[in-house]
Amino acid sequence: MVARAKRAVTQLPSLPPELWDRIFELATHVPYTLVPEIFEKSIFIGSIYNREYHPKLRAALVTKRYLVRVCRQWWHIAIRHLYRAIYIGRARSLTSLCNTLEKYAAGKGTIAGAEPLGQWTQRLDIAIRDNPVRLDMDSSVQYCANLITCLPSLAIFSIRMLFVVAPAPLPAILNALRYSASSFRVIDWTTVPMTPQPCEFVELVRSLPRLHTFHCAHLRWDSEKFPTSILSSLNTLALNRGPAGLEKNHLIESDPEQMHINLRKVVLDSLWSVDVWEEFMSSYGTFITSVQILAFRSTALQLNNYLDMVNRLCPHVLQMTILVGVFSCMSFVDSILPPVEYLGFMSQIFQETRTAYRRLFSNLAIFKKKVPTLRVIQFLDWHNVQCLLTQHSQVVLHALEHEFAGSDLRIVDHEGNLLSERLVMV
Repeated sequence: MVARAKRAVTQLPSLPPELWDRIFELATHVPYTLVPEIFEKSIFIGSIYNREYHPKLRAALVTKRYLVRVCRQWWHIAIRHLYRAIYIGRARSLTSLCNTLEKYAAGKGTIAGAEPLGQWTQRLDIAIRDNPVRLDMDSSVQYCANLITCLPSLAIFSIRMLFVVAPAPLPAILNALRYSASSFRVIDWTTVPMTPQPCEFVELVRSLPRLHTFHCAHLRWDSEKFPTSILSSLNTLALNRGPAGLEKNHLIESDPEQMHINLRKVVLDSLWSVDVWEEFMSSYGTFITSVQILAFRSTALQLNNYLDMVNRLCPHVLQMTILVGVFSCMSFVDSILPPVEYLGFMSQIFQETRTAYRRLFSNLAIFKKKVPTLRVIQFLDWHNVQCLLTQHSQVVLHALEHEFAGSDLRIVDHEGNLLSERLVMV
């Protein structure tokens, strides 16, 4: 029998652990996914943000898993990177992950002497997409709660479960989130029908003194009064519709200057009548500097009503983003527009027609004429940019040479590159 050839042993470079740690950081870091970078994208937290960054987080996890398997030295260096951002896409992974974290928290992990792995975790994304027939929702929710209690430094929590056919018991998760109350900065809850009642969220957000971004796209704050006391820390707010009533803080009523309001960004869904936001914006619109209007299912009239409200009640707004189903629902001819410096927009329809883009640039020219403070217009979606540059480049060229000729306005793509420079490379 021929002897099997010995496998060659790869000699790793002899580098200080600190240098290896920096190399691993550079190899696996995903921009705008951890504190404080994520605050720059807070207005987009939700489905739009997740669509762009979840694939990047999953790809980074693959690289991290390879790193911890190389040798024991690399395991001890790279393990903190592996657990820094946890992404759960399948319910079947909950059991093993939860058991691992609990064992290391109790000092009984596979690697003797290793610190609790959960202490490194800053971000948790639960995006379970299992078939509901095979998914035991009650046990999955309990495992999620147990998992969260193993993460004392958790700062970002996102939950989105697909195919959920009935409400699941949520108190366990809500109670678990309080375990990391002092470190919590971002909550993104986009699961239906697993959306807690407003009264449950009131108790939760009151216990999170440093909460920066609260996104709950399906929460209708109908009966429970909105706890305005959380606005001393909250910077970005996104709800399904405006609160029906405000729970006035006694400090604000007695002396408004004693209560610092940190709220600066708000997301408005124009599907609902503008009246649902009037009370809230009348009280706090003066603090707002950035507004996002969701107009995926709205008419031009509904969108214009929201633009009018922002103009009336948000005197200090500087940035505005408009997300539409199709570009044709934007018409600024009869609009009363807020004096913003930045306008960003995107369409859910990736392949718009040549006529639609011509009408779009005509509308943008009207916006620029009505709003002389405008400095930047940005296409936010990669698909819209690709369609525009590859199929309708002549439309862009004509707009730049005619509608915006001689203007100092910057019209840029999703990455901030000038469209005029992108056209040269097409």
